[in-house]
Amino acid sequence: MHCDQVRQNVIDVRLMPVEAFEAALSDWLATSHSMSDGEGLIRLLVKRQLLNEFQASGLLAGLPGPYRLGPYEVFDRVAAGRLGMVFRARHPEFDQAVALKVFPFEVCSDREQVARLTRELRIAVQVDHPNVVRTFQVGRAGVAVFAAIEDLRGETLATRLKRESSTATPSLPLGEACRLIREAALGMSYLHGMGVVLRDVQPANLWLTPARQLKIMEFGAAHDSLDFLDDADSVPTDQADDLRWNFDYVSPEQGDDQDLFDGRSDIYSLGCVAFHCLAGRVVFADKNPLRKMIRHARDPAPSVREFNSSLPNEVVELVAKMLAKKPADRPVDASLVAAALEPFCDVPDVDDQINAWAEVEVRPSFLDWVSSGSTSEQLEEIPQAETDPAMVEFLQSMTSN
Repeated sequence: MHCDQVRQNVIDVRLMPVEAFEAALSDWLATSHSMSDGEGLIRLLVKRQLLNEFQASGLLAGLPGPYRLGPYEVFDRVAAGRLGMVFRARHPEFDQAVALKVFPFEVCSDREQVARLTRELRIAVQVDHPNVVRTFQVGRAGVAVFAAIEDLRGETLATRLKRESSTATPSLPLGEACRLIREAALGMSYLHGMGVVLRDVQPANLWLTPARQLKIMEFGAAHDSLDFLDDADSVPTDQADDLRWNFDYVSPEQGDDQDLFDGRSDIYSLGCVAFHCLAGRVVFADKNPLRKMIRHARDPAPSVREFNSSLPNEVVELVAKMLAKKPADRPVDASLVAAALEPFCDVPDVDDQINAWAEVEVRPSFLDWVSSGSTSEQLEEIPQAETDPAMVEFLQSMTSN
């Protein structure tokens, strides 16, 4: 790739200021590089943080941009989930920032995956709770199925815990941990009230916003009260395939009959998340995933106080109850978990909340546009949006990596 082509692809779509590009190109040529090494120039632009990795990948793939999927401009990759990859995007007409969850392309040719995806979309479009990620629109572009969801700024709880694990005190502060678990429990209680059992509660599926608010963000494994609407031939039947869990957070009953567990299974998994937050480690630290599942099923969970002696008795007892082997011995509703944790929660900084709210404001004109469109929940009924096939192919390569 020639540097002139890079210049054209970068400047024409305004990926960066002209002055910044010309300065970088001048430095590139001054270090004995040639105009024919456009790939090397792109790597320099990433190193200088003038381009992000997603934009660089688009340029290297020969896409001049703007990177559009349906009506949305895509400009960065955020995270990968259980069923799909999340990209940062905006609707240019309304200047509305969103995140786009692009689902794996192979799902449309796999009956089992179609059932899972249909279930996730059916749940997502009904949700309206501050502790569950909001879905605005579902769309199709070629073989790509995507959901426009609220702008995701921040990180997953898994990232937060991983960062904390390298410190002298790997557990989260008591007030923060209790607040995050309480918010997860509130979102969970709301979903349970809708007849939704998540089945895959783990830190990677819990999002932390800049306002330090937690949101449940994944429904790929969920069962809901409308499961009977799915084609019986496409509902997952292979137990081994259905158990693609993170075994650090799996409930004892998830290895048994999948029809026998209910919301109390989610409460056990949330107890595992609470244990990790408060102890700085998982309940059963074992390298063998199958042995972890067996230990969850058979071994009594250690007390979280063994790893954090400063915890209040009420919190220690609540976590122990959430981790009870028998579902009947756990809290009957996640709202009870939230109520028990409330006295121990901290309060996020008000300035942080104001700054974060300003970032994720949802424009009324955008909501009006979304409301006027199709609300179909079945894949085959979602209308197609115009998108460059090369862009669809590019996203396909991104979601398969």
